[in-house]
Amino acid sequence: MLAFALCLCASACAGGAPSAHPVFTMGGFSIQRLEGCQTLIMLLPMSDAFAPNVNVQVQPYPGTLEDYIALSRQQCREAGFKVVSEARKGKSSWVIEYRGSTGGPDLHWYSRAELRQKKAYLATATALETQWPSASRKLKACVDSLRVAQ
Repeated sequence: MLAFALCLCASACAGGAPSAHPVFTMGGFSIQRLEGCQTLIMLLPMSDAFAPNVNVQVQPYPGTLEDYIALSRQQCREAGFKVVSEARKGKSSWVIEYRGSTGGPDLHWYSRAELRQKKAYLATATALETQWPSASRKLKACVDSLRVAQ
């Protein structure tokens, strides 16, 4: 229930719609938008004390996709993460899969970045490395479904 409540609150923060009360037809509810919030978080059921998840962030980014890729690669190296794969998708999108630890258990990430109008739209899936084999199909499909309005 806590994961569901967090997901509901976080999804109300999705910054795309100007409405003060976004409507979530699949869930059958609406909720006031939290002022200043710009992140969406969706959680799968928890196992091993961790809920595999997908989050979406919208960040100001005035640079090119090449700049963004270089910065992200540098940040992965500095954090000690191992890049599993990466690929450009069209002229404004990049996908990277990587793994490592942030001081706790080993994690696995899959991210898609879309650059538009001086912003980076970043969808990232996160799971424990041990959860990745069973959760990756759903998580990757969700991240790959990211579409940014023109």
